[in-house]
Amino acid sequence: MSITYTGLSGALAAQSGLGMAARNTANLLTTGYTRQGVLLTPRVGGGVNVGALIRFADNYKTQQMWTSNSTLGRHAAAESYYKQLEEVMGLGEGSVKAGIDAFFGSLDEVSTDPTNVALRQQVITAADGLSKSINSMLHALTRQIDTARQQSQATAEQINMLSGTVSVLNQEISKAQATGSVPSELIDQRDQAIDKLSALIDVQTVRQPDGSIDVSIANGPPLVAGHQVGKITVQPNANGTFSLALDVLGTTYPLDGQTIGGSLGGLSEYVEQTLQPQLEANKQLAGELANRINRQLQAGFDSNGNQGLELFAYDPATGQLSINPAITQAELGFSGNSQDPGNSDNLLALIELRKDRITLPLVGEVSLGDAYTMLVGKVGSASQQNQHALGRATEIRKQAELDWLSVSGISQEEETVKISEFLNMYNANMKVISVANEMFESTLNML
Repeated sequence: MSITYTGLSGALAAQSGLGMAARNTANLLTTGYTRQGVLLTPRVGGGVNVGALIRFADNYKTQQMWTSNSTLGRHAAAESYYKQLEEVMGLGEGSVKAGIDAFFGSLDEVSTDPTNVALRQQVITAADGLSKSINSMLHALTRQIDTARQQSQATAEQINMLSGTVSVLNQEISKAQATGSVPSELIDQRDQAIDKLSALIDVQTVRQPDGSIDVSIANGPPLVAGHQVGKITVQPNANGTFSLALDVLGTTYPLDGQTIGGSLGGLSEYVEQTLQPQLEANKQLAGELANRINRQLQAGFDSNGNQGLELFAYDPATGQLSINPAITQAELGFSGNSQDPGNSDNLLALIELRKDRITLPLVGEVSLGDAYTMLVGKVGSASQQNQHALGRATEIRKQAELDWLSVSGISQEEETVKISEFLNMYNANMKVISVANEMFESTLNML
């Protein structure tokens, strides 16, 4: 009888191995599936036991994959915004740079004949074009801030949903492990949820003895702790930007958008470090242009010997520029002598304004004529840095995925070999059982 039991144990073990190899093969193309196997141990007195089901996972490699996804999400989120910003703040036709050049170019032309009506009118036309280009650019920057805020709200909702999914799976896994089983598929689902979560915000995890995982924002408050789930909120600020916070059991934790990583951190960092400073710098540039040009025009005299009028109207709250609707070409204060309309002393002083030094956020002290070019260069530099960082993050993520697959991934060739080996094992043990039966019948016949 012991031969029969020994053969039966081998056949059952082979069936378990075949079943696991079949499960792996069926999930050959399933994203996030972790390879499984059986642990065979010798049975005291003969035979073999299926000691346990094995889940081929390396927690360190899994954690590295999550970490790499956070960095990738951070730079990927800002990439499309940088490309759009570079287009908005270009130096080509219709740009603020073109508007500034056209305005000072019109002053250069009228300086050849200060009393020429057509050339004087051309200055007003160029000023109107400059105003429109600045207003269009400021509107585009404001709209991009609003878009980033809306995307951040959508990202926060995704984070909250995934956090809830992790919490639910934690409970199911804990219940399953309490019965002694290994709920590998549930663990895979939870790992996938955390991986998606890590792309949205940088997370740290702590594994608990009951099989659950606590998830917290990197160096910050908890997102998932036991059955408790935090909720991320996005609140608009008075200046058009937004603030982030995490609500946990009625307690609100403010979040530093520049340190939380992932897509949400990337959006917040882009707005706080690039977009909002650019908006403020361009508002200041518009104000400097308007105030200095208006002040200089008022220091001169128009064609009728009267004090020159302001050309621009500037709104400090929005940075918007407009042309004084009451001004005419004759009221431009180009002359430095009230008795001589053809005098161009004040006009030449206007032209020299482009060399005036001003101080702006992001670029520091620059000339009025070069200020916008420097701001555009700042955008290009930041965009290039993000592109390089995105490229590195993409490669690191690919390597992390390969490292994870080296342990947890399925090899079709390996599973085919296992199926063949377990099938041979099963057939051999069935042969043992068959021989044992024949011996038993022979013994009975002898008796």
